[in-house]
Amino acid sequence: MDIKTTYRSSQYLFYTAMGIVVLVYLLFPGNNSFSEDSFAYANNVKYGEDLFWPHHLLYSAFNYVLFTLFKQVLPGLDAYRFMQLLNGVFALLSLLILHKTIRLQSGNADQARVWTFFVASCFGVIRFAVEVETYIIPVFFSLLSSFYYLRYLQTKKSGNVLLFSLFASVACLFHQIHLFWGIGLFIGFLRTKEIKNILLYTLPTLGVLVVYSCVMVFYAGIDFSFQHLCAYLFDYYYSADANIVIGASNFVLTPISFFRTFFQMHGIIVDILQLIPLFWAVIPVVILLLGMGVFRLKNLRFKRSGFRSADFEYTHLIIFVLQFGFAFFSHGNAEFMVMLPFLMPLFIPVLMTYNLRAVNYFSIAMLVWNGCFSVFPNHYLDYCNDERLIEIIKDNPDKAFILSQRNVIVEKYYYATGSYEDDRLIHEYRTEDILRLQQEDKVFYTDILTKKMPFSRASITNHSEADKLLFIQHVVRIDSNLGGFYVDEVGIRRD
Repeated sequence: MDIKTTYRSSQYLFYTAMGIVVLVYLLFPGNNSFSEDSFAYANNVKYGEDLFWPHHLLYSAFNYVLFTLFKQVLPGLDAYRFMQLLNGVFALLSLLILHKTIRLQSGNADQARVWTFFVASCFGVIRFAVEVETYIIPVFFSLLSSFYYLRYLQTKKSGNVLLFSLFASVACLFHQIHLFWGIGLFIGFLRTKEIKNILLYTLPTLGVLVVYSCVMVFYAGIDFSFQHLCAYLFDYYYSADANIVIGASNFVLTPISFFRTFFQMHGIIVDILQLIPLFWAVIPVVILLLGMGVFRLKNLRFKRSGFRSADFEYTHLIIFVLQFGFAFFSHGNAEFMVMLPFLMPLFIPVLMTYNLRAVNYFSIAMLVWNGCFSVFPNHYLDYCNDERLIEIIKDNPDKAFILSQRNVIVEKYYYATGSYEDDRLIHEYRTEDILRLQQEDKVFYTDILTKKMPFSRASITNHSEADKLLFIQHVVRIDSNLGGFYVDEVGIRRD
């Protein structure tokens, strides 16, 4: 087979693989989100409320503007589905920018194709491409920033400095976690020692403070002061949800989350194997593919030259370390690792000599595994049948509900009905809420006695208070793919 035929064959395989990726990202949205945030964001957009959150300032507002525009043409457009589709589109645009960057960086078309497919197959990327989350859109802008940083290194044109600084700033406005990408770019940029352009880089960065100030004053209604601006900027880190203590969980959860950035790993896999026994065959296939990939790495060699003359690659290693470090600091938060696969192809090739076919085997293994244990079941199965539970809550407005997934149901109920039932939908472990409603002579319904939930991090950290409930009677059965459960009437034990 001549070189030209081999090149065309490589192209066809890449286009076929990416065709599958496009179908996955756009046509297989998830239907089983266990995240309360997803429907909270959808509520922001659907009802035009709370559009600016300091931690991800422009995400909801950007979605709201686009949703409002498209709804003029498609009146029945669903906000949640629209936001899923938008994330899928931005994930594909991110892959396109990554491909262009690698081509510009290396001049190697095969390298660009192989690494683009690798990133597209990672669970962390697929997961946030098909759900309503805030993490994909800022990746797109950070990648644009890196692309123009590379253009600057190659052309030395000051216009590229403004562009890569601008896109880095926009990424931070979509999610503050990308501050570390911007910092990494700036550190790398300092190596050029070009004072004029370094000062030019800071101009769009100041624009971030201007945007935050405007939102704080004109939307949040907070008087401007430096102290107020700092408090608004770092609102999340002042909240009760922020935990800055480093302990054993950081060291345990960080490697687990890093692995999950590439392969789906969740208690739901056990349930999927019971529901679809055919997927047992996936396990040896993936092991075989990984084995073939590892075998192809037998000639892996680290390059002695390293980063001596590789400003672009050195910069992106710095960014990788900063982003990974903050994810570790945040108790191994997998959501803060979504950008890591995009960064790897930008510095690994300068670090080592390796066989590109090994990367292909790893990519296929990830796509098969994540497709079978995430994409397909999350799209076609209904793990908990939350819609039926919401109907029962709606039909019983005088009852209080003690719920295993309370925050998720509160947001979904608001999305479906426009009514925020925060008071009568309560956590099983919020004893004070239960006692308050008990004093109001409320009748209690619950799903926690028989509802099966997949094994997860939350199931370890949250303590069940089911032993404080007295079963009275089954009210109604709800069927779901995890086996179904009852909504029960219960009483409260008096200690």
